[in-house]
Amino acid sequence: MNAVSEEKQLQLLLQGVDIPPCPAVLIALDAELKKDAPDQRDIVRLVSKDVALSGQLMRIANSPAFSGGHKLTSILQALNVLGTQQIFNLLVSQLMKAALSDSSGISMDRFWESSAQTANLSAELARRLRCVRPDVAYTFGLFHDCGIPLIMKRFPQCREVLAEANATEELKFTEVEDRALGTNHAVVGYFLARRWHLPDFVSEGILHHHDYSVLANPGRVSDDARGLIAICVLAEHIIRLHNQGDGEHEWAKAASAACQFFQLSLGAVDDLIEDMLEWLA
Repeated sequence: MNAVSEEKQLQLLLQGVDIPPCPAVLIALDAELKKDAPDQRDIVRLVSKDVALSGQLMRIANSPAFSGGHKLTSILQALNVLGTQQIFNLLVSQLMKAALSDSSGISMDRFWESSAQTANLSAELARRLRCVRPDVAYTFGLFHDCGIPLIMKRFPQCREVLAEANATEELKFTEVEDRALGTNHAVVGYFLARRWHLPDFVSEGILHHHDYSVLANPGRVSDDARGLIAICVLAEHIIRLHNQGDGEHEWAKAASAACQFFQLSLGAVDDLIEDMLEWLA
């Protein structure tokens, strides 16, 4: 199947889920970043137009995941330290959170807290495993489940379906969603990431992040996407162990292929998990 046909088939799986449009500031910023020589002054001007947004950006830029202990005091300084793509990704995170806020009264606070926790741990795992850049792992940890708020708006029974998918030992997570809803959060998240100009390998990783067979099959998806998927599923497993004292079925499905991708034994990864639980504590 060629790429165009596959894209059309994926679009059929949206099942009427509404993908919010990309904000104008991101469109303008993406256009600037695609120039042969992006102008830092124009980037700073675009980011600084929204005082609240730039304030949120600086707060995240000064978090341990990014600052390295050095206080950043301006958008220009953050740009020089973090780079233009990471500034773009951080802006996406803030704007996406606002766009996906549920107007029907369903609180998504727990979802965003979990995403932030996954992002921070993914960045630390990336530092230790050195298979993807920590800032990219952070971005993926934040966005990999971005389709969930959208399918929750579209389908009243979504919480029950997600709980069933999380508990299944035999089927892929997304197969449970497909059977009950006719779509899944990975497909929806893929189109949201594409529409919001996230890097291609991030969109690709979002689409396949519950298909662990890609970890053991180089060539099906990019190496960057495979690394992001492997780190993210490990991060979620560790967080579940830390918060609830037990793991979940996704790691059991992914462990063998993830260890193969990391080129580590299961015992070595278990040791890493223990180290990361101490790091979280």
